[in-house]
Formats: sequence, structure tokens, C-alpha cells
Amino acid sequence: MSICRATIEYDGSAYNGWQIQKNGPSVQGELEKAVLRLTGTAVRVKGAGRTDAGVHARGQTAAFPLPSGIPVAKIPEALNSRLPDDIAVTGARAADDAFDPRRDCILKQYSYSFVCGKARPALDRRRSWHIKGPLDLGAMGEAAAFFAGARDFTSFCNQERAERDNVRDVERSELLVLPPDAAGRVRLAYIVEGRSFLYNMVRTIAGTLAEVGMGRFSPGGLADMAAARNRAAAGQTAPPWGLCLEWTLYPGDPRPDDFFGKTDARL
Repeated sequence: MSICRATIEYDGSAYNGWQIQKNGPSVQGELEKAVLRLTGTAVRVKGAGRTDAGVHARGQTAAFPLPSGIPVAKIPEALNSRLPDDIAVTGARAADDAFDPRRDCILKQYSYSFVCGKARPALDRRRSWHIKGPLDLGAMGEAAAFFAGARDFTSFCNQERAERDNVRDVERSELLVLPPDAAGRVRLAYIVEGRSFLYNMVRTIAGTLAEVGMGRFSPGGLADMAAARNRAAAGQTAPPWGLCLEWTLYPGDPRPDDFFGKTDARL
């Protein structure tokens, strides 16, 4: 068998996350069922990241064995006809037998989307966190910049699943102001890039940024917050539905363009 490297897009609203769960459907489980229907062989589909329940992906990378008689170029169409409508294979190519989508990944980009305005959104309700009150965008932008670089993120991860080494190197941490929606609501996208992240790290940063915007924390207090190495020192964990795994990068790959474009205002 050869190895198929596939790019997966999904709306995570109906799933208990990427990883197979005993108590509900998962994206990994649906992909494995689709591959079984196509090939007649049960295989394990590996992913670049284990997104949580309700979290979305535009560029998850998956890998699985593929019988040599099936052309890789036909995989997107073949699997999409066997997948639920909220999961799609958007690309596929052959990979080396040793390819591991998690261990070989050199960079990931996540986005977290906010919508700010009195009226709750209907179309974006599963893709963004709605905040009614006004936000201090300048303070949020300053706070976002603080998280760039290598630091101990113990205060910004789930303590029950913290790791022995909680230092992570964030290569980009930036808040984008997007054009307002049709109802005049402010739209924001927090963009963060790094090789790996702690459990709930991005959502905790997003929740902390929101509280900075609300005036509950100041950008100048983030250093003390991080130094405390205590989850209780940081802000809330943002809801999962605003989070999206935008892309995963591997050696030799061209860097993807930002989905949100090159002309957005940056804070």
C-alpha cells in the first residue's frame, strides 16, 4: 500500500472532535468509515492535530494507507461521495511511507473569530464567538502581540492536561480587524502560528484577549499573568466554535496565504 496525504476541511459542530470517541461521532471516525467503504480495508487515519469538539478545520492534514490500484488524484471525489456534507477532502497526494502528519508538521496556523455587536449573528453562530458589548481593539491588538515568542504557557492551558514542559514558541500572534458584516457588527480574527500548542492554549489566549477588550485585564498585566504559571491567573476559555485550524505546513511546502487576505487592518 502507498500513503495518501489528504487535506481535510470540516465543520466540527456535530462532532466530538477529531479523535475517535466512544460517546459520539468524530471526524477521524467518519474518514475511516469512508476509506473502508471505498477500499474494503479498515485503516487508521492519522491527523496533524486533535481538534476539540465543536472546533473546525480548513486545512487539517490526514494520512492513511491506500491500495496501490487507486489513483491518489481520485481520492477527493471518491471519499467526498462517501462522507457527510460537513466533512470534505479538498486535496490529496502521495506521501512517503514514513510520513506522519503530526510529527512531521513544522508549523500550524489557527484562527479564532469574534463578532461584536448587539444583535446576535445567525449565519456565523457556529463559526464565531458573539460578544455584545464594545471592545477596546487597540488593547486587544497590544495583548495579542505579547504572546509572540517562546514562553511558558502554563497559565494559558488546561491544567489537568498540562505537559511536563509547557514552553511553546509562538511564531505569530496577531489580531486582524475584518470588514464589518451586513449588520454592521465588528468582525475580528485572532491569528496564531506555531509548531505545537498546549491543550486549550489558543482558546484560553482568545478568551484572555476578549477580557482585555472588555477592560477586565490590561495588556501590561499579561507578563505577571504568564509568570504566575497558574491557569486561574488568566482569562476564560473561549467557546470552541470560534476556533479553526487554518493550515498545517511541512518541509518543502510553500507557505499558504492567509485565508483572511492581505488587506485586513492589523492591530
